[in-house]
Amino acid sequence: MTIVFETCGGHFIEFLKIAKQTTTSESYFQIIRKVTQSKGLAGTLDGFVPWGCLQAVAKGSVFSYGQAQSIAWTQDVTGLSKETKTVISGGVGGFIQGLAMSPLLLLKTRVMTDPVFRTSGGLVETAVASAKVGGRIVASEGPLALFKGVGIFSTKRALDWTTRYLFVVMVEEQLKVYNGSKKLSDGQVVFAALLGGSLSALSTIPMDVMVANKQSAHGAHKHGPAIDPNASLLVKIQGSTRGLVARIIHVALTTLMMKTMTSVVYDILFPLPTTDAKH
Repeated sequence: MTIVFETCGGHFIEFLKIAKQTTTSESYFQIIRKVTQSKGLAGTLDGFVPWGCLQAVAKGSVFSYGQAQSIAWTQDVTGLSKETKTVISGGVGGFIQGLAMSPLLLLKTRVMTDPVFRTSGGLVETAVASAKVGGRIVASEGPLALFKGVGIFSTKRALDWTTRYLFVVMVEEQLKVYNGSKKLSDGQVVFAALLGGSLSALSTIPMDVMVANKQSAHGAHKHGPAIDPNASLLVKIQGSTRGLVARIIHVALTTLMMKTMTSVVYDILFPLPTTDAKH
């Protein structure tokens, strides 16, 4: 699900978000024009091969592993509702996901934010050049540079998925009250996932901006806060919410894919055995 989603638009939405967060003066239209003017639509996939593709694999599989382990750990814990265990499992899955994804996100972010990649190279040439980014970072900044921002990113991923599951469960519970029933329609399940993801994006956007600036090509040798601490309150608020529109869209759709659509795929691939009523 994550590979299909990222290939079909998720990667480009994240591209817009990261570009907006690291270049405050450009509009989304200007970013799109800059990305596509030299290489066309192929420019929207800069950073996807190999780092974005590997990240998509890690995003789904590592999160699912962490979530499954959390569910197993809390299975026999009394005093916790099913919904609470779901929220906890989302946070644990997100933290483990962050540990695995951080170096991949850093490499992808470097490609996305390096202007060299915007003006030259086709899809294959850019993919080959992208694959060499890791070696350049290690040579110029040291091996530990690949793990730059891993602490804040893992914490952010834990908060991301905790809040996503929390808000989705809260919306679902309100819909059940509204329906007067414990059963939600498919449309209501989709609505809950999208709204829950959107609320999560609003609550974690400042940390997302911090991660993008810490891992970007512009911040390769910088050490310090992403936003000037001496700036006015309005400037700080504006700076900490950059890329909000793109993030809301990306997070809402990601939540829908991971929490709702993945379950649909599970049911198709591994249907529950049917019981013959006569036996």
